[in-house]
Amino acid sequence: MHPGHRHDPLALTVVSSHRTSDGLVCYLRCACGAWEVRTPGTVAAVQPRRRTVD
Repeated sequence: MHPGHRHDPLALTVVSSHRTSDGLVCYLRCACGAWEVRTPGTVAAVQPRRRTVD
């Protein structure tokens, strides 16, 4: 997820999911490289790191 908006749902691919006592947790990956983690009450996103060349 980029600041201010969510990714296009059609651009997300479910990589993994599992059930917890709180419900279903899904790990999704966007074509741009960002990750989203969805739970019944929360959506969290992580941007891909920029690679540095040493």
